[in-house]
Amino acid sequence: MHYILPQDRTQTSIMRPSLDEMIGVDAEVRILDLLITEIVRQNQGKFRYKGKIRVGRKAYSPETMLKLHLYGYLNKIRSSRNLEAECNRNIEVMWLLGSLKPDFKTISDYRRDNGTQIKFLTRQVRLFLRDKNYIKGEVVAIDGTKLKANAKREVLTRSGLEKRLSKMADDMEDYLSELETNDIHDEQDHDDTSSHRQLVDKVIKLEREIEKLQGYKKDMDDRKVNYYSPTDPDAKMMKAREGKIPGYNVQSAVDSKHGMIASLEVCDSPVDQRQLKSMVDHVERDLGSAPEIVTADKGYYNPDMIEEVEQDGNTMCAVPAQISSRDKDEIDFQYDETADEYICSQGKRLSLIQRNKQKKNSLANVYQGKECSGCSLRAVCTTSKRGRLILRYHNQEWRDRYRDRIQTGAAKALIRKRKAIVEHPFGTLRAWMGKTQLLLRGRPKVQIEMDLYGSVYNLRRLMNLVSVDVLTEMIHGYDWKMA
Repeated sequence: MHYILPQDRTQTSIMRPSLDEMIGVDAEVRILDLLITEIVRQNQGKFRYKGKIRVGRKAYSPETMLKLHLYGYLNKIRSSRNLEAECNRNIEVMWLLGSLKPDFKTISDYRRDNGTQIKFLTRQVRLFLRDKNYIKGEVVAIDGTKLKANAKREVLTRSGLEKRLSKMADDMEDYLSELETNDIHDEQDHDDTSSHRQLVDKVIKLEREIEKLQGYKKDMDDRKVNYYSPTDPDAKMMKAREGKIPGYNVQSAVDSKHGMIASLEVCDSPVDQRQLKSMVDHVERDLGSAPEIVTADKGYYNPDMIEEVEQDGNTMCAVPAQISSRDKDEIDFQYDETADEYICSQGKRLSLIQRNKQKKNSLANVYQGKECSGCSLRAVCTTSKRGRLILRYHNQEWRDRYRDRIQTGAAKALIRKRKAIVEHPFGTLRAWMGKTQLLLRGRPKVQIEMDLYGSVYNLRRLMNLVSVDVLTEMIHGYDWKMA
């Protein structure tokens, strides 16, 4: 038959190509190699890891470990055991590491222990993209997604834990009572010790279990939580597309120019409402300047926080307001500043009844209708027997202006544009993660994973935009040294 036949495995040849000849001149792995080499070479003080003692076996350098991890995450290979396997069979990895073959524990330990180095690398890549105008930092879209922690779905609850401890205390009392009875019998009959030994073993086992659960309960008390995952205590119970899970709320800020990630942060709050200011601060930290426009969905609507973001005049927010059912009714309320009261569209007055009421971390004055009885619209206005209530917040004038602004055509266009900017990164990252979304445990270590994902996502976008030759020149000519 006319087939191409494989070479003889036993044949030797002095003409075998080198590893470098087996890697294409435009291979992405060459960009990865050059990038990390330049960053590490120009910032030696930032990359110190083991290798300080000149006796014993030499350590693997941070440069080697960073190359391996970024290559792995870029190619959807995250497990340290899988990365170890790639070192022995993947020609690109052999070329990238110079045929070095770290074992899985070495690979895992570096990722676990060197979040600061990985964070530094991530920030340097973002600054490079900013300086080369691939991230402009002018219009940034913010969004969050819930990722399941590396923990069992079933978690301990405070009530369940207390019931188990109570049941164990009862069992312990029964065992001790039975032991006391056996001790009396043993004084009369020294032959039967097997049942006594079994009871002692049960008591010892139960004591260990009680001690462990009491430790969990103390940790719950210290953390002030009602749900607890022993596998990953930092994880919080959150509602996600998979149901209620122990997980993390990962926040992203995505630049509008090329859809690159300007910041990617892990938080343990199950809601987004108080994350806007934090994410704007992270963008400013990572890029060196605050974004001009920030857009997010209504889950981030927090008037006080939006005002705080906008107060310096450098950043404008486009976050849709959350409209309550009362705001949608046909009754209009106008504030009379002179009389310090509200007048409804039916001509009824609402008078001040309380000042500085605490409401969702804000202060508000409370106004109540005194003339609601007999009003034809009372049934659709309020169910209160005392009359309709209205809250006037300390920054109500600013809130009213913001609501008017957010209804303009320009603001609505930004809000519509948000999805096109921010949805792609999370969709891509979820596809790369697969079913097991997170490998590391604990919020600081989950942040390490997110930094790696943020770096490789941006590199993938960049390599899709720029040829290898042009990108090589850009990396060679860039000053990577931290200022």
